[in-house]
Amino acid sequence: MLNGWKRSGLKMINNKQRVLLDTSVWIDAFRGKTPQILAVTRTLLNEDRVLTCGPVVFEINRGFRPQERKKILPLFDALARLSFEEAIWESAGDLDAALRLKGITIPPMDVLIAQVSLHYKVPLFTLDKHFHSIPGLKLFDENSTKLF
Repeated sequence: MLNGWKRSGLKMINNKQRVLLDTSVWIDAFRGKTPQILAVTRTLLNEDRVLTCGPVVFEINRGFRPQERKKILPLFDALARLSFEEAIWESAGDLDAALRLKGITIPPMDVLIAQVSLHYKVPLFTLDKHFHSIPGLKLFDENSTKLF
């Protein structure tokens, strides 16, 4: 549960779906690499549509230098964080095993992020192409600000 919301559908904001942002998007936006990614991220933040989860926070902690972390981590305290329920661990293991049987190898932390997105039925905004290999995963399209 997230602030009392059931996983069958998180509360929408102004009739717009909330979105789980992957670490790849945060890094791009924080470093200002791609103006469009920065603009879409700002819009989602301004509309209060951004979700996060433990694996993303872990990757942010791990990937940024200490001075960057001091600026960035307080932002994550203000975001809605999807809880990491016990069932997600098992499902993520099943997902990883199924992908590997098909010859698809995805970094374990990204399998966990994908499983959180699947579990809560929210789209994932990512720049990493390997997420496209995950069946049933809804991906956020930054070009149209819709799902594909």
